[in-house]
Amino acid sequence: MTKTHSEALDLSARSALLCADLVERLPELSHIEPTRILFCLSRSRAAGLHGTYAHIVPLRFAGGANEQTRRRGRLSETYRLPTLRHGGEEILYLVYLLVPRFLRLPAAQKLNTLIHELYHISATCNGDIRRFAGRNFAHGSSRRAYNRLISEFAERYRATAPDPALLAFLSATEDDWLAGRLHVTGLSVPRPRLRLVARTRA
Repeated sequence: MTKTHSEALDLSARSALLCADLVERLPELSHIEPTRILFCLSRSRAAGLHGTYAHIVPLRFAGGANEQTRRRGRLSETYRLPTLRHGGEEILYLVYLLVPRFLRLPAAQKLNTLIHELYHISATCNGDIRRFAGRNFAHGSSRRAYNRLISEFAERYRATAPDPALLAFLSATEDDWLAGRLHVTGLSVPRPRLRLVARTRA
């Protein structure tokens, strides 16, 4: 029996390298500090192409605040998110890639997905997300328009002729993974939980 050769793919490391190049080549992402982002893996068990492929978790509240106070009747509760560090840097964003669902996407859509999550980062990269006017502050008044903008960014990025080696991992498929031809690794970071730091009664 011939043993299947398994290629190792560190999805976190490869995504981080691509992120650094995107930030260099796209003015709309130039405010991002790549060392403040961790790309993490999260397991997705649902079948099919529909659903979430990735999501970003900001580690600060609105405006980059460290704490947030909420009123519950006559109680005021103040919450804080944990401080994460990696490689000597304080991490402000976690981007979770859902595997194997992320692997089901064509390479072009994988690139769009990564740009989509990065564009959520606030213009000052302060740990908050980009906030649009209106009720749907994450994507603006039209999710379709947001996705169209992301596609334009991806096209402009490809037009800059990036190193093909940076994009090669986007061609990895779920079939490769299931057949044992691909061994996917990456960072595993539990989603941070709010911590109650103070409670006062009005």
